[in-house]
Amino acid sequence: MRPPRQIYSGFLDAQARAVALIGWTPELRWMRAHGLHMFERRFDDAEVEFLRALQEKPYLAPIYARLAMLYATQGRLEEALEVLHRGHKIDPLYLALPATEAFLRLCRREFAAAVACGKKSVELHPYLELGRTFYAQALEYSGRKEEALAQYQTARVICPGSLRLRAQEGACLARIGRRRKAAVILEGLERARASEYVDAYFLAPLLDALGQKDQAFRELERAVEENSAGLYMLDVDPNMDPLRPDPRFAWLRNKLPGGAGVP
Repeated sequence: MRPPRQIYSGFLDAQARAVALIGWTPELRWMRAHGLHMFERRFDDAEVEFLRALQEKPYLAPIYARLAMLYATQGRLEEALEVLHRGHKIDPLYLALPATEAFLRLCRREFAAAVACGKKSVELHPYLELGRTFYAQALEYSGRKEEALAQYQTARVICPGSLRLRAQEGACLARIGRRRKAAVILEGLERARASEYVDAYFLAPLLDALGQKDQAFRELERAVEENSAGLYMLDVDPNMDPLRPDPRFAWLRNKLPGGAGVP
């Protein structure tokens, strides 16, 4: 892993070679739309490509999950749920759908519903790290912090090399008062940065939970400079709520590639 600002061009080159070989398939089209959403923040263009891919192949379940995430990050939460429900009808067992719904419920601050969706995701797909992570977040924001910590730790067993998960576990530890353990995690992540890419977006909530708000904003600024993948959810992420009232948040948000997301 390297910062997306460095590696996204490689994705575009690889996709261009694939298109030259086989043309624009629905699969290649939705992957391009996903890149437009996550890394270029060209939301209108991303929507056009997602909808075109759906028109060409309406039974392709991944498109529904990613289009729903696009709508969610634009604040179009009702449309996001409607798209997700359409996806459930197409392929009710597609592994990303329950996790995506948990994410949407988190965006809507419907934490009890997010817990239910996260629980369903874990029951259906116990080894899907993303579903377990959203379940952990829903539990945490529902006040069930010890259960949330257990889910973060289980997710880390599934993906032991995930530094993002380590940061999220650390933030949870800090919020339940285990600051010494959280500080040890932070120190480990800072050491790892010497040889690995550590996504600054996920360090910011950990630092804020440890009472280091200025350092949290420095990490958010670094996330913008590196075009962190996590920035796609900046406007709707409940983990960012404690930082949102600070004037520095709006200033950083307006520096994002492609402009800001939710008005």
